[in-house]
Amino acid sequence: MGGMLPTAAMSALQFGMDMAQQNASQAEAKADARAQTQQIQQQQEVQSRERRDQLRRALATQRARFGAQGIAAGGGSAEAALGGLEAEAARDEQEASSVGTMRINRIDDQLDWQKRRNLLDASSPRYRSAFSLMQRSLRSVPLLDD
Repeated sequence: MGGMLPTAAMSALQFGMDMAQQNASQAEAKADARAQTQQIQQQQEVQSRERRDQLRRALATQRARFGAQGIAAGGGSAEAALGGLEAEAARDEQEASSVGTMRINRIDDQLDWQKRRNLLDASSPRYRSAFSLMQRSLRSVPLLDD
């Protein structure tokens, strides 16, 4: 029975080392996910600014064309054309936002999956048998000598 205690202690030590490694890996994965998320958000902001600038230029160009043709920019068909450009830009903005959100959600899902996988690894039969062995050894070894 004396040989079981060192084996159980080594198994427990190995479990502790594995858990520390998993925690470090998980912290690294969180940092990577956070960096990727920030990068996506920054890209979205830059692209959104570019789309707004592009819309502003397109509206100005269209108003100039209308003015050159003698069409008032505030009336009828000119207003409809300008409104169409604005609506198209709003749709593009919404689609880009949705794509960015999906990318961020995918990163979060991958991080959650890694956490669950680490928990499953920690509950593997190897660790359960090591704890069982350690419990049996501790029950058979007197902790207090008389």
